[in-house]
Amino acid sequence: MYHNLFRITLLCTAIAIILAACGTPAPTAKAPIFTEAVPTATEIALTNTPDETATQVVLGVVPGRIVFQSNRGGDKEIYVMNGDGSGLTNLTDNPADDDAPFWSPDGKRIAFQSSRDGNSEVYVMNANGSNQTRLTDNPTDDAVDGWSPDGKRILFHTNRDGNYEIYMMNADGSGQTNLTNSSADDDIPDWSPDGTKIAFTSDRDGNPEIYVMNADSSNPVRLTNSPGNDLFPNWSPDGARIAFFSDRDGNEELYSMNADGSNQVNLTNNPAGDAAPASWSPDSTKIMFGSDRNGNPEIYVMDADGSDQTRLTDNPADDVSPDWSP
Repeated sequence: MYHNLFRITLLCTAIAIILAACGTPAPTAKAPIFTEAVPTATEIALTNTPDETATQVVLGVVPGRIVFQSNRGGDKEIYVMNGDGSGLTNLTDNPADDDAPFWSPDGKRIAFQSSRDGNSEVYVMNANGSNQTRLTDNPTDDAVDGWSPDGKRILFHTNRDGNYEIYMMNADGSGQTNLTNSSADDDIPDWSPDGTKIAFTSDRDGNPEIYVMNADSSNPVRLTNSPGNDLFPNWSPDGARIAFFSDRDGNEELYSMNADGSNQVNLTNNPAGDAAPASWSPDSTKIMFGSDRNGNPEIYVMDADGSDQTRLTDNPADDVSPDWSP
C-alpha cells in the first residue's frame, strides 16, 4: 500500500500513490540502474549557473553532514558526505538494496533498511559504516522510520500482523512492540522532539491522512483532512511545525503545518514531483527534500517557508532520502 512510498525514488512516487488510492499493495520500487563510477567530491559540486526552478550553487550552503540514498554505484546504497561535498563515502556497498538512512540523535549511528537477507529488514551501523547489524528478522517487510529523541528506541512499520502497523523496539532490536493495533494501515511515523508524541500516516478514516498520538499510542488525533494523500510527517526540531507530503493540489508537493494541524502551507509549488521524506536542519530554519524538477531525482534544500530552493546534488543517478546530521 502507500507504506511502500517510504524512502523510494521520486520516479516511482506517482505510481505508488495511485495504487494506494485504489487500495492495492504497491511492490517495493527499485530505482533505475546506472553503471557510472561514483563521482569524487569535486565532481559532485555544482556550478553557479541558475535554471528556471532552483538556484544551483557549489555545495557548502549546508552545514554538517548529509546521509542519503543513491543508485549511482549500480544499486541503492547509503552514502554520506560533508555539506561542502567533500568526504563522499559509500557506507554500505552491498549488492542488495540498502536505503532509508536515519541519523541517531547523537550522530554516532545510522539506522537503515536492507533487503540483503531476502526481504526488507531494519539494520543499524556506526556512522562510518562499520558494525552493520540486523535488528529485525521477520518473513514480512520491516521498514525503518527513525529514532526516539533519546536514541534508545527505533520506530518501524511492518505488515507482520496482516496489515501495516507501527512498531517500536529498543535500539538493540529487543522489545519489538505493536503500538497501533488497528484494522487500518498505520505507518510512516515520526517522533516529536520532546518524545511525548508520534505523528504518523493512517487510512483509518478513508484516504491516507496525518495523525498524531501520544508516544504510548493513546489519544490518536487526525491533523489533516484533504481529498488527496497526506503522508510522511516530519517534526521540526523545535517542535513547532510538521512537514509532510501531499498530492491534494494535483501533484506531489511538500507542505508544512503547525504541530496542531493548523496553517497548512504548500512549500514547493512546482509542477514536477517534489516529495517527502523531508529533513529539517537542526535549527529548524531549512528543509532538505527530493525533487525530479531537473529531469531526475536530486536533493534540494530550501528555507522553512519554501523560499530559496537550491539543488545540492547533480548526478545522472537518483539521489534521494536525505537526512541531516544532528
